[in-house]
Amino acid sequence: MTIEIQKLGEAAGAEVLGLDMFQPWDAKTRGIVYQAFLDNLVLVFRDQVLTPPEFMAFSRNFGGLQPHVAKNYRHPEAEDIVMMTNVDKQGKFDEVGANRGVGWHSDLSYDQVPANGTLLHAVELPDRGGDTWFCNMYQAYETMPAALKRRITGKMALFRYGGRNGQSTEHLRPEDKAKPDVIHPVVRLHPETGRPAVYVNPYHTVRIIGMTRAESDALLDEVFTWCDQAVFQWHHAWRLGDTIIWENRSSVHSGKLDYPLDQRRIFMRATVRGTNTLAEARLPAVEPDLAA
Repeated sequence: MTIEIQKLGEAAGAEVLGLDMFQPWDAKTRGIVYQAFLDNLVLVFRDQVLTPPEFMAFSRNFGGLQPHVAKNYRHPEAEDIVMMTNVDKQGKFDEVGANRGVGWHSDLSYDQVPANGTLLHAVELPDRGGDTWFCNMYQAYETMPAALKRRITGKMALFRYGGRNGQSTEHLRPEDKAKPDVIHPVVRLHPETGRPAVYVNPYHTVRIIGMTRAESDALLDEVFTWCDQAVFQWHHAWRLGDTIIWENRSSVHSGKLDYPLDQRRIFMRATVRGTNTLAEARLPAVEPDLAA
């Protein structure tokens, strides 16, 4: 069967049709799917239920996998899989687990080598709600007012798990909470497409280097307010058997607690290892200030 890419949203999202997820990829298949990943930021694969080994094998088509820092949620038989779950080992509601991933962020941006992509596979779903939202940070940067672009382009920022307020770190072990901050550019040039995108995010960015905390907070809040526009966003409504992969280099994402919290919501998750952002030395050109 021929592989087809069906666009789902203007800002992001496309469904891959005609792909057997249980079969290895040849060069042609990888070329089609990976280009669609770069072009659409989020890819959706429907109606194919995967076991943990099958999910890992499929995820590795996109690159080497990277274990998540949340060791308490790792799959017991697969280190490269972390469970996104709202229930604990006793089957009771897990408030910490339910809140993981709620708030705009880019996965592993608190790591010196952040993730290229993240995959989720739906295992159990509530009967309504619980969509995952995505924001196109290429578009946010491209349409940003020139004055704001100039204020952030070329700047560097500190990142840590939990960001400015240390939010949602309860599930981390002490040694993981103590990991040092890392540095990434505020505006990142994608290493494959060459396009600039806003890279800071509300969940994991601490502050912009070279500014006071107050100055940095004010500028970050201005950037986040600009990026949080519906025109840049698209959301995925889950069905059992769905697998999705999203770009972490050019988008941010967030879950929502808008589903019945007495119902189970469980996913397998894998992250695709990325590259060191500090090695991406080029800077995007910024349009001149015509009013000057």
